[in-house]
Amino acid sequence: MMSETMQATTASSGLHAGPSALLRAWAALSSEWIKLRSLRSMPMTLALAAVVCIGYADFLCWRFTQRWHTFDAAKKAGFNPLDTNFNVLVIGVLFFGVLGALVVTNEYGNGLIRATFAATPQRGLILAAKTALLVPLALLSSAVIIFAVFLTGQGILAGHVPHVTLADPGILGRVLGAIFYLTAASLIGLFIGVLARSAAVAMTCVFGVFLVLGTLLDSLPQSDLWRHTVPYIPSNLGGALWLSHTGTGSLANPTAAALGLAAWVIVLGALAAYSLRRRDA
Repeated sequence: MMSETMQATTASSGLHAGPSALLRAWAALSSEWIKLRSLRSMPMTLALAAVVCIGYADFLCWRFTQRWHTFDAAKKAGFNPLDTNFNVLVIGVLFFGVLGALVVTNEYGNGLIRATFAATPQRGLILAAKTALLVPLALLSSAVIIFAVFLTGQGILAGHVPHVTLADPGILGRVLGAIFYLTAASLIGLFIGVLARSAAVAMTCVFGVFLVLGTLLDSLPQSDLWRHTVPYIPSNLGGALWLSHTGTGSLANPTAAALGLAAWVIVLGALAAYSLRRRDA
């Protein structure tokens, strides 16, 4: 009798037990994937990023082929084909920062975030699911755009001015560094979006972090404080991954830059997770 009672109790408790952690994670991923696919601004942002980045980079390269004969010897000697090709990343990174912000701010804007929290009370799980989906999306999209920018841009330069290929020393590393920068920017945008909870505020912050902040701080006198802080803001860390003149001035060496960007992502991610748990929808 005692054994039957224990079995009945165990069976009853099993019926009322919640879903496993794996099932909850899969449900959160599935839900976030549906919302991500239905977000109309997502493909529009990526398409605009591709058009602007590839088109503008190719235009810059074409302009150099047209004006090459007017350059003096010093300007020709200082010409760097990859820096010229990748200068578009100063603008391109904004698209990926905005892309990340849109993943979460859209829900705050239309009030869907309340239903999301009601369906999945584990708010950290929601953020983890959004992050897990954004990473491969941003990685694949940035890889397609960066390789297209590189191949078309260097193809335009070839035969007219100095150019590079992926087989040249250090070139592949800088191409991969550019992809890493854009992917990290999308995550920074996502976490800024969680903290801001407004598309307008998040986009303003993205522009400030990746465009305005670097421009303002780079023009300040290079004091000891400047040398220990300015090279480690996100835009300068990103530049250190794709620009040729690294390790001096406002740019760290590539290894330190990659670690620095990862640190920005981790710290902002922790702040976003804390904010998500503590603040009401």
